[in-house]
Amino acid sequence: MVVLKNKENGKESAKAANRPEQYREYLKHILKLQQVESPVSTSALASAMEISPASVTDMLKKMAVRGLINYRPYHGITLTEEGENETVKAVRRHRIVERFLTDMLGFKWHQAHEEASAFELYISDEVERRMYIALNKPVVCPHGYPIPSSVDDTLIDAVPLYSLEPGQTAKVVSVQDDEPELLQFMASLGLMPGASIKVEGKDPFKGPLQARVGKKKRTVGWHLANQVYVDDVR
Repeated sequence: MVVLKNKENGKESAKAANRPEQYREYLKHILKLQQVESPVSTSALASAMEISPASVTDMLKKMAVRGLINYRPYHGITLTEEGENETVKAVRRHRIVERFLTDMLGFKWHQAHEEASAFELYISDEVERRMYIALNKPVVCPHGYPIPSSVDDTLIDAVPLYSLEPGQTAKVVSVQDDEPELLQFMASLGLMPGASIKVEGKDPFKGPLQARVGKKKRTVGWHLANQVYVDDVR
């Protein structure tokens, strides 16, 4: 039987108590930062999560006791094998729920990330599995990131759009998904996974680049162009 995790279902609640769901957001941020620089510093994690360093330190100590991370003050943070496994589960569920919200419930892609972060806490593994099947086993989330089965699956082989030079072409693979207003603006420019781009000009000193997105000419600022990832660069 498919069940939602709640207080009225003792069996499912017992399972929930044994899962580090309160640590999900920390795990996801640590993995993301760890892919850029490892070990991850406490200050970098606090900045990324917009939480005070003192609060982050307190949570890291709890996560270390649970065996999810390796942590020593002033030496940084890395995920343990158990931590990596739990992170992959968390990222996988989040991206499946995002697809469910956009594909089945009609949410816009800029709404999916925030809504999924709340919704994903209240479904069971069986509900997640059935969502995945109902969606015809999607490969990526609405923002172009892989739906992973392992840590390696969470990585994308792509570069920021801003790294391209005039004359180069590419295809959008994924975009940063945690700024709803930015996602709305990206959509208005056609900067969505699968879009073809040709860079036609690039101003110096972090100036905007001029690009043809599909058949339309667009001006893309430095910040935005660094939130869009492309591959198949030529």
